[in-house]
Amino acid sequence: MASRNSRSPVLERLPVLQCPQLRNNNGDPVIRRVLIANRGEIACRVIETCRRIGIISMVVFTDPDEGALYVKQADQAIPLGAIAGPDGNPHLNIGLLVKTALDYQADAIHPGYGYLSENSDFAEAIQKSGMLFLGPSPESMAVLGNKRSAKDYLLQHAPEVPLIPGYNGSDQGIERLLKEADRIEYPVLIKASAGGGGKGMRIVHDRNKFADELARAQSEAERSFGSSDCIIEKYIERSKHIEIQILGDTSGQVVSLLDRECSIQRRHQKVIEEAPSPWLSNELRKAMSKTAIQIGKLLGYVSAGTVEFIVDIDTSRYYFLEVNTRIQVEHPITEETTGTDIVALQVYVASGGSLDVLEYFQDGLAPQVGHAIECRLCAEDPSRDFYPDLGTIQRWTPASEIMPKSRDAYSRFDSGIETGSQVSVYFDSLMAKIIVWAPTRSLAVTHMAKVMAHTVCIGVRSNQSFLQSCLLHEKFQDPEYTTSFIPNLMITLVQNPYIKRGEEFQNLLSFIPSMLQRKKTASTSSRRPFAKIPPSFKNQKMDAANVPAGIVRIPALHDKTHLVLWEGEQSVRIIPHTEPENNDAETDMKPSVILARGYNVLSSKFRDVSSLQKVHPHAVTMDILSSKRSTRKDSNAWILDDLSVTIDHKRYAAFTACGPQGASEAGSYQEVFVHIPAFGTYIKYHHFSRLSYGESLRGSAKMAAAAVDKSPKATMPCRVLSVLKEEGDMLKIGEIAMVVESMKMEMNILATAEGKFAAKFQKGDAVEEGQVLFTVN
Repeated sequence: MASRNSRSPVLERLPVLQCPQLRNNNGDPVIRRVLIANRGEIACRVIETCRRIGIISMVVFTDPDEGALYVKQADQAIPLGAIAGPDGNPHLNIGLLVKTALDYQADAIHPGYGYLSENSDFAEAIQKSGMLFLGPSPESMAVLGNKRSAKDYLLQHAPEVPLIPGYNGSDQGIERLLKEADRIEYPVLIKASAGGGGKGMRIVHDRNKFADELARAQSEAERSFGSSDCIIEKYIERSKHIEIQILGDTSGQVVSLLDRECSIQRRHQKVIEEAPSPWLSNELRKAMSKTAIQIGKLLGYVSAGTVEFIVDIDTSRYYFLEVNTRIQVEHPITEETTGTDIVALQVYVASGGSLDVLEYFQDGLAPQVGHAIECRLCAEDPSRDFYPDLGTIQRWTPASEIMPKSRDAYSRFDSGIETGSQVSVYFDSLMAKIIVWAPTRSLAVTHMAKVMAHTVCIGVRSNQSFLQSCLLHEKFQDPEYTTSFIPNLMITLVQNPYIKRGEEFQNLLSFIPSMLQRKKTASTSSRRPFAKIPPSFKNQKMDAANVPAGIVRIPALHDKTHLVLWEGEQSVRIIPHTEPENNDAETDMKPSVILARGYNVLSSKFRDVSSLQKVHPHAVTMDILSSKRSTRKDSNAWILDDLSVTIDHKRYAAFTACGPQGASEAGSYQEVFVHIPAFGTYIKYHHFSRLSYGESLRGSAKMAAAAVDKSPKATMPCRVLSVLKEEGDMLKIGEIAMVVESMKMEMNILATAEGKFAAKFQKGDAVEEGQVLFTVN
């Protein structure tokens, strides 16, 4: 009889397939030096493999990336100058990249994803130069990299490949496209013919909206891929997005590394992927792999590629979508479940290696063990329609540095960031990919949620909490979830998945900035003059207002403010405070009068002892487990602390990043970010002393005027794509007046008041952060 405590054997990850290093006739490695024609996370990923297999890695960078992580990690980093120079973005300059690679004696170029990764002219220029391209042939790319040409080719050479009903013709006139949409029947999907990643893609449910949506899709396609051509497809509403990873060698062998499920999407861009698909049957998986291999063999496909399909859940029929002729963002989950390094395999087959020699693929299929999930951590605000954010990452601490190592699960971070990294307006919002592997899907979901909650990414808004809401939602547990998962559940998904009363929780923890400062001050007080005099001391012992206190504001809660009153070291009262409101007649009030009135209200509140006593005190403790300065060496360095705090005997782990005190500027505050794993993300606080808070009230008149300002301002540097209203047109609240682009994302600018429209910028203009876009009079 088995012991009651015995456990069944734990399924283990496959070991990574080791590819032999191929050598030329002189005995030297075929590939010794690789230039990575990309940046950010994918550049770091390729560098990692190069380092592991003994290849010298070289990267190129533009001015905004001078201090980026991938530049530091590469064996050699080559500057290309300004990102918006006279010849455009250097990352898109084929001649410059090929010349740079030759000048630095590269044997091969890895294109990563995005930029020129699916540009057949780039691949051809590399081949003509005598270097190797770590991707497919220019011929394969020219046919398969364009959605229209790929479908035309399959119709002619492989009519048995199932295609979704649609229109792929070269006639791009509005009348023809509208006629084809009517034939296909609504809803239809407009897609950029030459690209992917959700760019130039629109769902149209109504014929009356087709022309406008087509114009938007064509505009985005032209800017993203250099071609405004679009195709039209029938939109399958209950569908799954499933893709097959293929790999081909120079001898004509093509194999499948099996499937990935990519149905969790926002704006038609994937945010959570998993392998294998929990819904797909083994029979359907093999059938789709067979179709993908067939497509690859038709053109003698070499290197890594992805064949994407749409699957109709109601009929279990699958339809060919497109081929991505490059490595995919989500390739790590395939690596984790198949025991492969896809970048190393790209190097191997480009060097002339045979897949048959590896003896790893049975009947053209890789082994597949366990379950892997990837979450894309992006600098964006889901509650504002995924509006991108930018700024400095003040603290990056992956969960692998916080959580104990799991016995059953594994986590991996493919990241292009570190503490101090800049999230720039010039690049995509993707900051890091977080990947987990576990023996089963349920364990993988549970582990991913824990890893996401314990990953500290402080300084910019992100989708961190949103991703955890997706993972923990009951409908995600159902394998039948569809591409409509996020659109249908958006209201629920923007709520915190752990704390139902999230606002109350943020209010409750507002004591942390004040307590942390008190402990830091106490630890250094013995070394300063007047050490026994408490902070904020006033020589008025009988004044009821003379109590130890701080003031904390919560920007995410519309600047909600709290008085934090201390009674000893471990008892605190947290009291909501509302500033006096200015009515219309007081908007021109002198700042000195506003200051006096606001400070009097504050002082009166401190002196109202009977009211303060009615507020329940909280028992709190704080242990500082570790403390260090950020990598900045100037006086503006941030302090990063790991804390263990209790409030009313409930314990929380907390990871903080505290900005400079700002004591030199009147009315300034200390910025304090507090990441709470139990909350799944960070809370941003502004911590004031009573004096600095009083000084901050001088700006109330300007803030009051701004609150009624009818002129939308650019929240970050951007470019105007279109002005939808004419000078003098009447605007209604909520109407779209202008469309701008920033961080490769289009954003609608809505009217916040009714009145006559007057544009401050025109189509194509560059706009700096804070500039007025248009006025409403």
